[in-house]
Amino acid sequence: MIPSPRAVLACLALAVSSVVTASEQHQIVRIHAADAGLRHQLGDLFGHIGYDETTGIAMVETDVLGRDRLRRLGIGWQVDADATAAYQAFIEHGVDGLRAIPGYACYRTVEETFASIDTMVAHYPVLASSIDIGDSWRRVQDPGQGYPLRVLRLGNREATGKKPAMFAMSSVHAREYTPAELMTRFAERMLAGYGSDANATWLLDNFEFHLLLHSNPDGRKRAEQAVLWRKNENINHCPQMNGNPDGNSHPGVDLNRNFPFNWQPGGTGPQQCSAVYPGVGAASEPETQAIRDYVLDIFPDTRPGTDLTAAADPDTSGLFLDMHSYTGLVLWPWGVSVQSGNEMAFRHLGRRLAWFNNYTPQQSVALYPTYGTTVDFAYGERGVPALTFELGTAFFENCNTFQSTILPDNLAALDYAARSLHAPYRLPWGPDSYNVAASNDKAVQGETVRISATVNDGRYRNEGGSGSALAIQNVAAAHLYVDRLPWQPGATGMPMLATDGNFDASMESVHLDLDTAALPVGRHLLYVQGTDADGHAGAPSAVFLEIKADPDRLFADGFEPPPGSP
Repeated sequence: MIPSPRAVLACLALAVSSVVTASEQHQIVRIHAADAGLRHQLGDLFGHIGYDETTGIAMVETDVLGRDRLRRLGIGWQVDADATAAYQAFIEHGVDGLRAIPGYACYRTVEETFASIDTMVAHYPVLASSIDIGDSWRRVQDPGQGYPLRVLRLGNREATGKKPAMFAMSSVHAREYTPAELMTRFAERMLAGYGSDANATWLLDNFEFHLLLHSNPDGRKRAEQAVLWRKNENINHCPQMNGNPDGNSHPGVDLNRNFPFNWQPGGTGPQQCSAVYPGVGAASEPETQAIRDYVLDIFPDTRPGTDLTAAADPDTSGLFLDMHSYTGLVLWPWGVSVQSGNEMAFRHLGRRLAWFNNYTPQQSVALYPTYGTTVDFAYGERGVPALTFELGTAFFENCNTFQSTILPDNLAALDYAARSLHAPYRLPWGPDSYNVAASNDKAVQGETVRISATVNDGRYRNEGGSGSALAIQNVAAAHLYVDRLPWQPGATGMPMLATDGNFDASMESVHLDLDTAALPVGRHLLYVQGTDADGHAGAPSAVFLEIKADPDRLFADGFEPPPGSP
């Protein structure tokens, strides 16, 4: 499953190191590189490239010297104006001059990530804020050491109304480099897109995103030294290994076995050195306590009781994500051999998300049994849909793989997750809408504008995973909504047409010729939502449409008529 070339390039435009200095000399260029030898050469020249197998196009971020090298080598290239603009918008708000992890320049250290949080908050004070939700184990022992646990909260504080939340935590296992960087770039991309990207804009206006970028900062500092450190740094457990840790034996508690729902004891003595040691008791660790309390505060309880088969309310809004690496999986509760009461809804959501990153979608226990995990806690205690992503192919993922594959694929998956936040147990049953476009996005009032989109029920990763493949339905309808989301009061959908004349396939191109005479002058958000043959509505997507005043109302001398003139 490879996103469109434009989507790949736009996402990868944001996938550059945070230490690059913004400059008009830096550009994103497209190179025809179907030949593997040429791609290897580009990799040697530039360190990393993005590549779309469907088009044979490579994407490279380069400066004047790099473009001169391409010319001398006889390699043709073309500037991608849109991707370059997105790239420059990103790096202008980036963090310059900070020390990156040795050998892994695309990943920010804990300190650099915190500096990036501060930069985002400073540049986008209405959209971003930082919340200290607790302290790491070392900081609890000594306030002069360790780190605070900082949540980056995104959302337009000037937009009122009830706002469902996404909580995403990352790198709770310290040696997993990619999750924290992925989620940091997700935040930067969302903020940079506000006001120019229609989806980023309506998502930040209507939802809140709570991102705990480093869930285990003490452990991460150990892992930044290329140590396979997994747990927190509670050296009271397995202290004998503190000076000589390895991936399977080192001090600390596995925070992803320490959460209170379905926690199981792990014993004492040598078991404390185990990589999955769950602690002396449920929520024994300060990191666990901080995350537990925050999650319980932002999500209402929609799942009755504690029975594992009890279902959460199917109309539950919001989403909990725990981002890990590696293995290429999308996982959902439970970590034991019992299916949840929302199993079929999880399959639909999980298979939708896995379509974008081509991961295997399955119940957690299919990997191996787990107890006291984050996702079982969030779903078990609150009923919020809770899933784990296992990103990529290595703990210390190389930057080329991260930036060319893991980043764009999972940004696309996160975009779908965000567009489903209103009803994540329901919307994935319906077809996805995307590629929403206006034939003229700056139209004169009264002009007819064609709004087009693709509506597709087939975006499931149906290969492998838990349970049988999901049924794919024909698209039965699509509707256009102006300035109101489909579920908002007063929303009225305008039926769109199947471009081929009939709604008779699982993927349809749709359009509507919109008369703009009644639309006020100004910018509007237009939403498209599809419905399948079973009546399931899917996640919407949007496009901006700006309406300009009719120039015929100007006097011949070019001046506007005074107020009240006919």
